[in-house]
Amino acid sequence: MTVPEPTALNIRLPYVQVEEAIAAMIAPMQPGEQLPTEPVLAKRLGVSRATLREALRTFVERGILVRRQGVGTFVASRIPTLEAGLEVLESLDHMAQRLGLSTEVTHLESVERWATPTELAGLGLPETQAAEVLVVDRVITVKGEPVADLHDVVPLSYLRQADLDDTFNGSVLDLLLGRSHLMLSTSRTEIIAEEADAHNAARLNVRRGAALLKFTAQLYTYDEKIVDYSVSYFVPGHYKFHVMRRVQGQ
Repeated sequence: MTVPEPTALNIRLPYVQVEEAIAAMIAPMQPGEQLPTEPVLAKRLGVSRATLREALRTFVERGILVRRQGVGTFVASRIPTLEAGLEVLESLDHMAQRLGLSTEVTHLESVERWATPTELAGLGLPETQAAEVLVVDRVITVKGEPVADLHDVVPLSYLRQADLDDTFNGSVLDLLLGRSHLMLSTSRTEIIAEEADAHNAARLNVRRGAALLKFTAQLYTYDEKIVDYSVSYFVPGHYKFHVMRRVQGQ
C-alpha cells in the first residue's frame, strides 16, 4: 500500500498533532502492513526522529502497532476492545465471548503456600493468623496478544490447586461462581493507573514505565467473608470500562 503524503505537515508539529497524523495514516492500512522507515516518516511529518519514536511508542503500547527489532513497524491485528460496566463483575473469558473472541492462558503458575502479611490484609484476616492459600498467576491473551496479567489469592478452604485442571480458562472468578454454596455477593475494587515494572512489562509485552490499569479487588460472600484477593493489570488499549452513576438530588 502506498502511504499518502500528509498535507500541511511541513512545519514542526506539536506532539498531539503528530499522533493525529499517524492515526490518520494507519487508519486505512491493513493488519500486517509495514509503515515507512523512521527517517522517511519523520521527514514527511516534519518532526525529529526522537519525537516520532515517542509518538509511535504510544501506538505500540495501545496494541495498534507492533515493532519488530531490526525489521520495522507494522499495523497490529485489530482486536475489538473488551468493554464492560464496572457495576457488574464479569470474567475476561465471558467478556471476550460476548465479542465472539476466545482467550488463552499463558505464564500459568499456581502454588499452595502460607499467606504473606499483605495477602492476609487483602483477605481481611489478622496478621497473627496463619492461613494457607492458593496463589494463581497467569497472563491472558487474545489472538496471541497479552491483554491482562492476573494474580489471585484464595484460601484453600475455597479453592485448591487440584481444581485447576485442563479446562481452566484463566478465570478464578468462574471457578468460585461454580461453587454455589459460597453465595458470592460483591467485589470491592480499587482502580488506579500504574507504571509497568520490569516484571509486568515483560509479561504484557509493553515497555517498562508504560501506563497500565491496576485493579486491586476483594470478592465478598453474603456473610461478608473475603474469598478472593486479586491484583490485576490491564493493557489500556484493549479495555474500555464504563460506569453508570446516579445524579445526587438537590
